[in-house]
Amino acid sequence: MQRLGDASWVISASDLAVFEACPWRLARIADEKLGKGVTVPDIDDPMMDLVARLGLEHEARQLELLASTMTVVELSYEPVDPSDAAAWRANIDKASDETLAALASDAGALFQATLYEQTLPDAPLPIGFQGFADFIVSTGETWEIWDSKLARRAKDHALIQLAAYYDQLERRGVPLSPSVRVILGDGTHSIHDVEGLLEPYREQRRAVMALIEHRVVDPQPLPWGDELYPPCGTKGCPACSEQILLHDDLFQIAGLRKAQRNKILTGGFETLERFATASREEVRRAIPGIGLDTLHGLHLQASLQVATRNNPDGRPAWEVLSRGMIENLPAPSPGDIFFDFEGDPTYQELSGDGSALGSLSKGDDSVWFGIEYLFGLWGENLNTEGSDSSFLPLWAETFDEEKAAVETFLALLEKRAQEYPDFHVYHYAPYERTRLKAMAQRYGLESPIFDALMTTHLVDLYPVVMKGIKVGLPSYGLKALEALYFDPDTRTGIAGGGESVVAFSDYQLARSQGNLDAARELKESILHYNRIDCFSTQALRDWLLSVALES
Repeated sequence: MQRLGDASWVISASDLAVFEACPWRLARIADEKLGKGVTVPDIDDPMMDLVARLGLEHEARQLELLASTMTVVELSYEPVDPSDAAAWRANIDKASDETLAALASDAGALFQATLYEQTLPDAPLPIGFQGFADFIVSTGETWEIWDSKLARRAKDHALIQLAAYYDQLERRGVPLSPSVRVILGDGTHSIHDVEGLLEPYREQRRAVMALIEHRVVDPQPLPWGDELYPPCGTKGCPACSEQILLHDDLFQIAGLRKAQRNKILTGGFETLERFATASREEVRRAIPGIGLDTLHGLHLQASLQVATRNNPDGRPAWEVLSRGMIENLPAPSPGDIFFDFEGDPTYQELSGDGSALGSLSKGDDSVWFGIEYLFGLWGENLNTEGSDSSFLPLWAETFDEEKAAVETFLALLEKRAQEYPDFHVYHYAPYERTRLKAMAQRYGLESPIFDALMTTHLVDLYPVVMKGIKVGLPSYGLKALEALYFDPDTRTGIAGGGESVVAFSDYQLARSQGNLDAARELKESILHYNRIDCFSTQALRDWLLSVALES
């Protein structure tokens, strides 16, 4: 979304995606551009930056493939300062004219075509549109619009984007194919009939323009909690995150759904503090539409979070929900292992022709996405030859190495089972189980120890926590729970899984460039992060067992 120096507006398909995800955020952006004294924080997410870089690499591969079979006209657009509206329009008009000229030529395809319209036909104000199509490809008599996305399936916002470009070219009289397509991350083409996409696009476009009109008329910034343009309340939304804390919003309650928040607000409890400090009876009478057990759980959660907030120097407040759930944990064994994966969901390997590697199974043409680049194991005497006998890291940089790591892991478990038949492998949340199953399918692994792991030895602590206790924290992630049993400075270095993925990508880049010192430091930072995760899993298990004894 841009506001030019003459007070006109220009929107893009990405603004429609923002509106779909969080109307409050887009309204806040409009208020910022109108100079109402508000600022929307930028998103600082290294993982998003990595995905963006990989997306550009994916786009470049598709360009190379197209250029090998046809003449591709590569177009360019260098933006200028929008405060000078006349210069800005002259610049984008020139790029748009170049696109139309290329569409009138005998080119096989266009790359990075500029699409621009100064005023949309149904605009309530001077609101235009700009877009940049990855590819527009000739089918002979018509042109077909393509977009490259790193995703594994065509998502709604990508299809709306293609519909936006189609809408622009159709009204310019360009002969178009009735289909559009998304080139997915695995190189396959997802083809869609554009007819069913145009009206949803136009509805979203009208909604975004109505939002702009609404914000232009209102001299004040949109207040938090506005019902016309409600907030999404998600942690990844920069516009919502700061306001949630500023207004002590109910969104802070762990596990709260948006519909439940609305019912609690209707009951007269507008803040976390107000809801938490009300009596159970007051809450029950004022809030219909939420089951009593669920409502009691949310009220308890809020109360514990406020108690934690009121005791900033102490441990988080907590309460046992089910002693039996905790007591069902297996008895500790000296053979127990505490396990954590580090995985990159964006990882692919390409063959010589640029296509992605896929399944080795006959009849299975699926492409392999993602690699577990580190199997972290913590336990007694797991690494007798290493500097830390309790921590065994199995590192994998390729699919072949990942397969070898799985085989080493299973061989270790088989040996462990012989020495300690009562051993268990503990992890936190479903990721490890899910990925182990995926790798077993990927590599055709069949072994009694794998079956025994899945049915007997693998223990997920997440459901034990969720059903066994309530903790006064806004998150039940492992790193959040560490406040229960770790000192504040225990975890250092990489702070989260996304940072680990970025570090792995940077490690691969450093190695490919021959920067071995940087690569070694990055690898060590990942190992350090994973070691703490594994140790934390044991500390959580031990803390839960101590809770069972105390209660």
